[in-house]
Amino acid sequence: MPLIKKLNIFRFLKLYKYKVYRIRDLPESISIGLAWGAAVSVTPLLGLHIIICFLGTFLMRGNLLAAAAGTIIGNPWTFPIFFYCSYKIGSIIYSQPISNFELKISFFIDNFENLFFPTLIGSIPLSIFVWFIIYNLSKYFLTKKSNEEKKN
Repeated sequence: MPLIKKLNIFRFLKLYKYKVYRIRDLPESISIGLAWGAAVSVTPLLGLHIIICFLGTFLMRGNLLAAAAGTIIGNPWTFPIFFYCSYKIGSIIYSQPISNFELKISFFIDNFENLFFPTLIGSIPLSIFVWFIIYNLSKYFLTKKSNEEKKN
């Protein structure tokens, strides 16, 4: 990867961090929102991510702006990784994996049920894992930042 692209990625992450820090709410509430956004982004329910994310965040009294920010983890670069891991987990739980996999649209259409349902089932434990990781990490860093601001 060229140096300029690496710098742009680091710049984006740094700006993203500052945007999250600027949300004025309790660290607990922001962490709940970020965790819901990230956890829902792991599921294959692409058209429903923001709705499920906002619903879960609202029910747990989290920050909706942070929830929207948390969905950034799901993007065209990470979806293939998430879906592959979810499918592998789901094929262990739900059914046997497909042996003759082809990277063609017609294959995906013909085998929709054999691909989607194991991926959906496998995304549940992965989502729970992501939720707890993001919640704990973000709460730690947001609490640390809040304590630093109180000292000044």
